[in-house]
Amino acid sequence: MAEQKSLVIGQTRLRVFEICRRRFQLHYLRKLYWPAEPLPDKTQAAITYGQQFHRVLERHFLGLAVDEASLTSSLLRQWWLAFQNSGLKFPNGRFLPEHKLSLIVPSPNPAVPSFLLVGRFDLLVVGEDEENGPFVHVYDWKTSRPQSVSELQGLWQTRLYLALLAEGGGVLWPNGRSLKPEAITMTYWFTQEPDKPRIIRYSQTEHARNWADIQAVLSEIRTEFLEGEWPLTDDRTICRQCMFQVYCGRQTAETAVFPATEAMLEEETEDELWASLTDTELEPDIP
Repeated sequence: MAEQKSLVIGQTRLRVFEICRRRFQLHYLRKLYWPAEPLPDKTQAAITYGQQFHRVLERHFLGLAVDEASLTSSLLRQWWLAFQNSGLKFPNGRFLPEHKLSLIVPSPNPAVPSFLLVGRFDLLVVGEDEENGPFVHVYDWKTSRPQSVSELQGLWQTRLYLALLAEGGGVLWPNGRSLKPEAITMTYWFTQEPDKPRIIRYSQTEHARNWADIQAVLSEIRTEFLEGEWPLTDDRTICRQCMFQVYCGRQTAETAVFPATEAMLEEETEDELWASLTDTELEPDIP
């Protein structure tokens, strides 16, 4: 039997599996697609500006000059100025913008593929503290509605990114280092509240809980592979904005036509990101 390719699992796929297992199967395993109406112009513009702003900050942290004259949108110029004036603090260390990290989770059953946990970080600052211990500080740029620390702590993005670093962040050093959860910090910076960064400090207790939860989800995915049920969500409000409703028999008169959502576009963007990687880039960082 040919060895199965690892199934990529990112923050969006964890969220989709949690929302509806059938949707996970249809989208990521069967690769089905059902076209949705385009996003409203205002929503599409907001997403486009957000992507452009991320590229501006990537350029900045690569040490390249940002030509303000090239920022054609007044909103982009406003965000860039807000970032420059925010006084956001960065520790001394190596700056790694738009950095990708992956971790393979082997499958105990040959009938089920292994999983490749993946994350793309807006910015990692990697360094050593006063006692020469390794640390990593994650920065994430948000152009969307500000959220509280408690809300952010519950996001799969936060939980997966911190867990990835705790389990395999040692590869960020040439000879590999043991990175303690307490040495990992994550800062969310919102353009709408530039002077109020949300700082999340990790711990061994939180990591044990996060990692156990991630492993539990992976175990549930394995179970669905073996049993083949992939049940539908019980929350039909989710179906009203799901592109796959027609495959599930949940398309009704009021949901026959539905708009694409930002979450759906986020799913497609993440899919395109990992699908576009070469086989070399998809090699896991940690054996």
